[in-house]
Amino acid sequence: MWHKIICSILLMFMMTVLKAEPVVIHDSGNTKPLQSFPQSSRYQYAATENYQPEFNGLPVITPSMSPGRVQTRTINRPFLNQPIFIVGADALSLTWLKEHRLQLKKHNATGIAVNVKTQHELEQLLQASDGLAINPVTGDKISRQLSLKHYPALVSTTRIEQ
Repeated sequence: MWHKIICSILLMFMMTVLKAEPVVIHDSGNTKPLQSFPQSSRYQYAATENYQPEFNGLPVITPSMSPGRVQTRTINRPFLNQPIFIVGADALSLTWLKEHRLQLKKHNATGIAVNVKTQHELEQLLQASDGLAINPVTGDKISRQLSLKHYPALVSTTRIEQ
């Protein structure tokens, strides 16, 4: 008998909750219901073909990394989705990119420019890579995590090499 009463009370409580109106936290007096706006004016985004967001993260300077010799060594980074290569805007990196771009393309590597000051320097790197993606990113965290002081370098899930 009591369980029927309790179930009835719970059912009535749930029905009132399900029919509840939203709680207004703040009403400035200028609030209008969404239905009062024409459908065509609700969401208007400029549709452009070949949209490229403009991002200029330059200059990028990584004091913990410099051009130099990188010793090949094994690492264990199983969660690295694809190989990355690390370069800077210097003669060694430009030469390395030109010599290794086919290998980098074969492995679908993505580039990180850790020391690049101007857009012109970045464009030189992009030209030397022949179409590979290179993004200007500070390399301090990568340098610490991989104990890497020099570049250019190629980092994969199992090794670091030059």
